[in-house]
Amino acid sequence: MKTSWFKRTVADLAILLLVAGLVFTDGCKKSSPTDLEPNPPAPPAQPLIMTGYVKDASSQSAISGAAVRLSKADKTVLATLSSGTDGSYTYDASSVTDTVLTLYVSKVGYGYGQGTAKIVKASNTALVADIFLDKLVVASATVTPAAGGTVTAPAQPGVSTAPVTVTVPPNAVPSNVTLTAAPVSIAQVPAPAAAGTAVLGAAQFGPTGTVFSVPVTISIPTAAALTPGSTFPLQVLNETTGEYTNSGFTATANAAGTAATAPVTHFTTYTIGSTITITLNAGTSVLGNAEYYELFSGRGTKTFTATVGTLTVSAGTVNETTVKAWIMARGGPNFIIAQGITVGGNFPALPANFQINGVQVNPNVAGKGSWSYRWYVQPKTTPYSGSITFLGSTQTITASYNEWVLDASRTGWYWRSHDQGGAVSGPY
Repeated sequence: MKTSWFKRTVADLAILLLVAGLVFTDGCKKSSPTDLEPNPPAPPAQPLIMTGYVKDASSQSAISGAAVRLSKADKTVLATLSSGTDGSYTYDASSVTDTVLTLYVSKVGYGYGQGTAKIVKASNTALVADIFLDKLVVASATVTPAAGGTVTAPAQPGVSTAPVTVTVPPNAVPSNVTLTAAPVSIAQVPAPAAAGTAVLGAAQFGPTGTVFSVPVTISIPTAAALTPGSTFPLQVLNETTGEYTNSGFTATANAAGTAATAPVTHFTTYTIGSTITITLNAGTSVLGNAEYYELFSGRGTKTFTATVGTLTVSAGTVNETTVKAWIMARGGPNFIIAQGITVGGNFPALPANFQINGVQVNPNVAGKGSWSYRWYVQPKTTPYSGSITFLGSTQTITASYNEWVLDASRTGWYWRSHDQGGAVSGPY
């Protein structure tokens, strides 16, 4: 009995060891060129979603609730969007035929921003730079019917060189009212429609729409020195459309040439403009080493940021900050903020000849593998030279502009072979 029981036990143990060995051997089996995983299904096509961000120019933090007005070149408004809690806004540009769209951004308590979105259908990409808004520093004061009053917003470095003021005479308001005033950076207002004009100064007066029984006097600091006593038309900025209209009032340069005053009968955002001539000629650009962002499926993005460009103006009436703002407002290079480019996010459709029954294949390369899409970008530095003529005085300009640009020749589909050590080839 003992011998029979012992033999059965040994036999059962041998069977268990044999099974365990098979399981262990199969679990540790290495893959080989003849035992490859199948090609994955083709990634689904995605719409061309434009994504941008609105941020605080000082803190770089997100601004939520900003109104983003998206327009075509002919000024047809495609949509008015609102930035979310992370400062982002999105728009499905799949059906857009224009290659460049205009963005105009505003929010109460901030200046105004503008930018462009470049639509690249070939790579299913919308290239949108971040838009930065300056938070306004608002001054307020209560005025009365009997005595009137004054509101003074002190000068702000980088925004204004003199205070913004409102002088209210007696009998201008029917009851006690709190008025506000705030300087607006000329870098934060749109360019006037006329190509040969620029904004010299801007200020926001509130509450918007306040009407006075008799004219009140406003004073707006200017970004360039004016000839005392010279006059300029006072313009009204439409905060929704970004367009200007003539207010019918005239602004006169003060004795110091640092500001212009004008009588007004209602409150809004007022600007002072003048004739300018700017020439800016690009030299030979230099491209740096390319980098890429790659997606195999799904959505994702990567932002490449350049260093801030440089600009120098020869001695004269107009300073460098003002010239940078005027050039940017005209849609030229932005020498104020570091420029970035965001790629990815919108996975293109895999071409029909790259798939069979919904499975990825490469008709040009034998064996198993899978497709990915790569967006290649390169740093680009462009030198500029030119001049600016303002109030009869001409100054020279030299500048260097840094940006990232899409490398269309290398952006595209790439094939990763599974049976060649992960070898990559492309673009196709």
